[in-house]
Amino acid sequence: MNKIKIKTLDEEVIYDKLDNGLEVYLVNKATFSSSYVTFTTKYGSVYNEFTPLGEDKLKKFPKGIAHFLEHKVFAVKDGPDPMEFFSRSGSICNAYTTFNNTTYLFYATNKLEENISYLLDYVQELYLTPESVENEKKIISEEIHMYDDKPSEVLSERIRLNALHTNPYRDSIIGTVEDISKITKEDLETCYSTFYHPSNMFLIVVGSFDSDKILKVIRDNQNKKKFKPARKIKVKEFKEEDSVYKKSEVITSSTSIPKVSITLKINTKKINLSRRKISLYLYILFSSMFDETSIFDEKLKKEKIITNTAYISTLNSNTHILVSIINETEKYKEFIDRVENELKNMSISKEDFERKKKVLISNELFACEYAEQINDILLDDLIFEGKIESDPIGIINSLSIDELNDIIKKIDNENISKVILKNKK
Repeated sequence: MNKIKIKTLDEEVIYDKLDNGLEVYLVNKATFSSSYVTFTTKYGSVYNEFTPLGEDKLKKFPKGIAHFLEHKVFAVKDGPDPMEFFSRSGSICNAYTTFNNTTYLFYATNKLEENISYLLDYVQELYLTPESVENEKKIISEEIHMYDDKPSEVLSERIRLNALHTNPYRDSIIGTVEDISKITKEDLETCYSTFYHPSNMFLIVVGSFDSDKILKVIRDNQNKKKFKPARKIKVKEFKEEDSVYKKSEVITSSTSIPKVSITLKINTKKINLSRRKISLYLYILFSSMFDETSIFDEKLKKEKIITNTAYISTLNSNTHILVSIINETEKYKEFIDRVENELKNMSISKEDFERKKKVLISNELFACEYAEQINDILLDDLIFEGKIESDPIGIINSLSIDELNDIIKKIDNENISKVILKNKK
């Protein structure tokens, strides 16, 4: 057992790696009245081509299978299902799939030890039948149709499809109806046995508890189970062009007001900085250019081109970061012209730079007041950095405007993709 001191937290993170490879992170804060627990596998929607456990060749699987598997992990052969079990103690459970991970979670105010044991048990035992897999296809197909009716979801999908060429981040996390129809029981079992091995997973517990007792519960639970020897998972590598796949697209949707996105594609390999620093710098730059405190926002509202502040969305796809400036406006042509002009003249004042740094520090400190946000910070560190960052505020303080200006010089503002969602008329 080790301790990781995080300077923004009053408490240390207790860390332990079990014999089967499972990593455990505990944050014990006496001031918390409830606990937030996540159990995560480093398996998300982008891992569709890999070498299965016990095999030596890459194999391709249907898109959307990670999300499909998340649904099926909730099925149990005997006893109460997760929703019923956690509700008995007044706890709430859920799960979600991202591009990079699948996470199972619960909130609890009591019976923490019992709930953790159950979480480990149901996630670590897959129960499938051919009939249940076919039934799930119908459920997920309905979910896909539901997203197809949401303009914001349609826009998000088109942003990635038009910006990226071969990068698997371009594809939907949930998949298409056609993708889902191809998934078999055997596919699910193969993905599960490969990615749901303890050595590819980690457990984070944040709340008020006895750390020694919680660790004992976790160790005892894992010692009762047998797993195949751990091995490194080989996932297909891919290359991605700097250019966007499609420069511009206009599509119809059920939106009442046209929605528009202008997406800048930035090659992170050309920026010799850590993933965290690049993300921080881009937040500072684009929020200062387009948020509610910017001159851009003030002018466009005064000219009645927009009524709402633009939303800045970023996606780090490993090879490139996509920065999207999104808004809804009837005057979308004028909005696009003005945004493109700003992107051709990117700059930031020293005053704005320092102000945004203070905002970042404030956000970091505020997040440490909530169990869920602490858990999310640790989870993101482990997924994207492979380790817990011990001094996040120190990194923010180390940011310099000269370094940001160097980044601006390396951004090719020709790599832009525009998507317009117009009303169906």
